[in-house]
Amino acid sequence: MHYVRLYTRVLKQLGQDGRTAVWLSFANVLLVLALFAEPILFGKIIDALTRAASMSHDALWSSLWPFLAAWIIFGLFTIVCGTTIALFADRLAHKRRHVVLRNYFEHILQLPSHQRHGMHSGRLMKIMLQGADAMWALWLGFFRDHLSAFVSIIVLIPIALYMNWRLASLLIILCVVFVIVTNIVLKKTHSLQGQVEGHHSDLAEHVSDTLGNVALVQSFARIQHEVQTLRGLSDRVVRAQFPVLSWWAVVTVLVRSATTLTVLSILLLGLWLFTRNLITVGEIVTFIVFAGMIIGRLEQVVSFTNRLAMEAPRLVEFFDVLDTHPQVRDLPQATNPGRLQGRVEFKDVTFSYDGKSAAVNNLNFVVEPGQTVALVGTSGAGKSTALALLHRVFDPEQGQILIDGQDIKSMTLDGLRQNIGVVFQEALLFNRSIADNLRVGKPDASLEELTQAAKQAQALDFIDRQHHGFDARIGERGRALSGGERQRLSVARVLLKDPPILILDEATSALDADTEVRVQAALEAAAQNRTTLIIAHRLSTIRHADMVLVFDGGRIVESGTFKELAQAGGIFAKLVSHQFGPTAT
Repeated sequence: MHYVRLYTRVLKQLGQDGRTAVWLSFANVLLVLALFAEPILFGKIIDALTRAASMSHDALWSSLWPFLAAWIIFGLFTIVCGTTIALFADRLAHKRRHVVLRNYFEHILQLPSHQRHGMHSGRLMKIMLQGADAMWALWLGFFRDHLSAFVSIIVLIPIALYMNWRLASLLIILCVVFVIVTNIVLKKTHSLQGQVEGHHSDLAEHVSDTLGNVALVQSFARIQHEVQTLRGLSDRVVRAQFPVLSWWAVVTVLVRSATTLTVLSILLLGLWLFTRNLITVGEIVTFIVFAGMIIGRLEQVVSFTNRLAMEAPRLVEFFDVLDTHPQVRDLPQATNPGRLQGRVEFKDVTFSYDGKSAAVNNLNFVVEPGQTVALVGTSGAGKSTALALLHRVFDPEQGQILIDGQDIKSMTLDGLRQNIGVVFQEALLFNRSIADNLRVGKPDASLEELTQAAKQAQALDFIDRQHHGFDARIGERGRALSGGERQRLSVARVLLKDPPILILDEATSALDADTEVRVQAALEAAAQNRTTLIIAHRLSTIRHADMVLVFDGGRIVESGTFKELAQAGGIFAKLVSHQFGPTAT
């Protein structure tokens, strides 16, 4: 039943193309009926030929030509029908594979980062590709070959019983033996194949992790170590796979042995019945052809069952990811707010990652449109969590976050995030052109707009030095650029987006002093006429903030201007003294 439920989910992934699947199923039934007509007609012709000695030439042809004509018609039908099924099954499987890939990709992008914790990107990509490929293979094989095999076995039993119940009994016994043996093997291989897929996932994760850190591997002379680790993972896959393959080899041998014995038994029983005038020669020939057809169909069923068992762990992984629902998503009544003014208000906001200790506790503050507010405090004080709540990476457990008086939960995620620009500590860039990376902020931006944004972010100088300018590719994660250049591109991207609210999450903490000056100038340009919230460990970057909020233990413990807090003798004053010396103000 596990495999039945699993394959039912695979069929449900056909979605809007389910109607095509229904027509293919109906065509397979017609194809099977046409195929079974051929051995019956063959048997009739044999019987007519056995009576040929007592018939005239004209009478013989009169009795034969209807069977021959019908055989030709059925034969042509099976050719046309089989070709049509193969064509549309191919199209259906290939089309739906790409639809499934797109749906999975979109689903992963909607999951918040904390829900992807523990899901390595290499593992997620492996699950996506192998899951989609598994469904493609199952759809293609099922509608092109295997469905007709199942239908053949079902249709054969009543036809064979109607023709001769004694010979039909042998065919039924063959089917029962197959079902029993296959069920035993499925139980034996289910957990084994799950282990195989676990090793495959480990291998994919290791390769992705290593290729993403080639510079580290080379600088620490770990090439052979990483290769050796990969070899070990590969050996585990092979060792785990061999027992599964052995079990399915046993099934193949048993099925072929059973079918060979069945054909011999049909021949012997048929001869015995013929000597007692209980069957004709044509019926014996028909049943022998039936047995041959059943052999082929049973081998196809074994192939399908084997494939389903092999792919089951991959499909389970695929559906497990699809069943992970985003904890943060649009409410049914959510609307797009359009462009907001940028008044931000936290009202009694509390949030906990583990449901026990609060990461932020009872936050209350207001940022007016155009103001710049800095959030400072030690690591783990709750600064990043507070701003993550603002652009709904998480939702607060208690309290409200309002923008222009509207609860952000009443807004669509896209509508909210269009109004917020974020510059992270690490510049997040695609392995695409500079223009493509900037247009993340505004997909339809013109070259003039790109140039203006780059100029404001003090990035135009190094862009002009690139051989292809804005069309230059910047490598994986922007590695073709320096840290300062990457960060200035991030600022230019936000400027192009032109949001009313800007979040700067330690945007200069990883830069050297000279580069920090240039990036800081770019950030100041970006903050003009916007509501800006800054997380900064370097207090020199927030001297001109309108307000400073000091976090400690998830709470706001101090608030005021830079100068006021520096002279107040509290936590902020200690931080200033630590960075600038005891005389700083």
